[in-house]
Amino acid sequence: MNGDRMDADKPREACGVAGVWGPAGHHAAVVREMLVALQHRGQESAGIAVGTGDALVARHGAGTVSEALPDLEGLPLGPVAVGHVRYATHGTRDALAGAQPVVLDRPPLALAHNGTLVDPHTAPGADAVDLGEWFTDSELLTRLLLAARAQKGLDTVAALHAVLPGLKGAYALVVSDGHRLYGVRDPHGFRPLAVGRRGDTWLLASETAAITAVGGDVVRELEPGEVLSIGPQGTASSRLEVPDAKTAACLFEYVYFARADSHLSGRSVYQARFRAGQALADHAPVDGSPRPVVVATPETARVAADGYAERAGLTVVQGLLRPGQGGRSFIARDQEARHHAVRRKLSPVPAAVAGRRVVLVDDSLVRGTTMRTVARMLRDAGALEVHLRVASPPYRWPCFYGIDTGRPEELLAARLSMTELAGQLDCDSVAFLSLDRLLEAAGGDRSGYCTACLTGRYPTATPAGAFPAPACATGPVAAAPGAGTTTALASQGTAE
Repeated sequence: MNGDRMDADKPREACGVAGVWGPAGHHAAVVREMLVALQHRGQESAGIAVGTGDALVARHGAGTVSEALPDLEGLPLGPVAVGHVRYATHGTRDALAGAQPVVLDRPPLALAHNGTLVDPHTAPGADAVDLGEWFTDSELLTRLLLAARAQKGLDTVAALHAVLPGLKGAYALVVSDGHRLYGVRDPHGFRPLAVGRRGDTWLLASETAAITAVGGDVVRELEPGEVLSIGPQGTASSRLEVPDAKTAACLFEYVYFARADSHLSGRSVYQARFRAGQALADHAPVDGSPRPVVVATPETARVAADGYAERAGLTVVQGLLRPGQGGRSFIARDQEARHHAVRRKLSPVPAAVAGRRVVLVDDSLVRGTTMRTVARMLRDAGALEVHLRVASPPYRWPCFYGIDTGRPEELLAARLSMTELAGQLDCDSVAFLSLDRLLEAAGGDRSGYCTACLTGRYPTATPAGAFPAPACATGPVAAAPGAGTTTALASQGTAE
């Protein structure tokens, strides 16, 4: 996560991946700049692997890109490079033990993975192959691919086609065998992956913003189930054969994960967030006198707050500032530590909110740790009222596809009514955007999104007994007058 994110209340995205192929050069430097552009997708570790033809040379480190890779010493010139930034959602929490790209030899293979496999220990072939010690699902996947190449004599594309259709879960992969670069999206398209060009160099990245950040032109986004191979002979595309796999792109990429200057499925993330804010103003207005001001929770909710204020005819004020980095609040392991971390990294502006009613706009709410503190800070700064408006539906179900939300019992909206939420968060009222309105704001085919965290309807089978039914999942959710409502399942999450 970058220093501008209010982390403690947010689902945490797993990773960002990047790759470069072209005439032999210092591609590690380009990959490093792409990883900087993807830093918001993970701050736990970073790594780069460079292919020289018959070998792969890698460097990994803990922390942000600048901390993990302060220089590129030891990385050679070569035709291909693969990079990764990580926040752990599966396997070890040791940053260096789980750092990627995963690099194995005999034959050489480097893999950068965004996403999470469901029940990876049940993957076909896992019990028949000597996988050695592995810490993460990503290393298990790499070893399965290596086994397919070494034992079956398959080339890299054939190995991808042999192994991946038997796996469940989410994966956007950037892979190299030292010669070529490969990009893969799982058949559901949970996680994004785009391809671009910069002169005679090809680029792969989790987001289009990382391609444009290095002066590249976005060519397109990979399709769900696509395997793209890039090398001296040009590019070749093929599809994984997974019958009946339905597209299920993560809806929260539009809400929070992706950068506002990125595009997903050809649609602007900025515009989606602005429309969500407008819809929130239509369906959850704050009436009464004096007229309120709008305050965004920095930084990812600013676009939604602008949309809310524009539609409601209200003024946006800088009621909350981020004066310094202050660390990442979600990494603190207990609530009290997170509370103090929020106060270190966020400061209210009394001159902007004192004596005023405040509409506090956020993009999402998961645990509520940050929001409780923020509301109290605004009141201490003199706000007369604090009305929370969230530009997405209540987050009630855990994600198994690469997003770490914490334990199911930590999901605040899963166990509290709207009235209870308002009291818990020290707000005068709380309202969420309905799922229908959010889907309308995102655009495209509504059936092509994964909304499991909001509805409990999962696109794949989920681990047995992974979570209880939310306490507040029965019937429509109560909201402030005029707010949208959301209906969740009353039983355990189901696979569609």
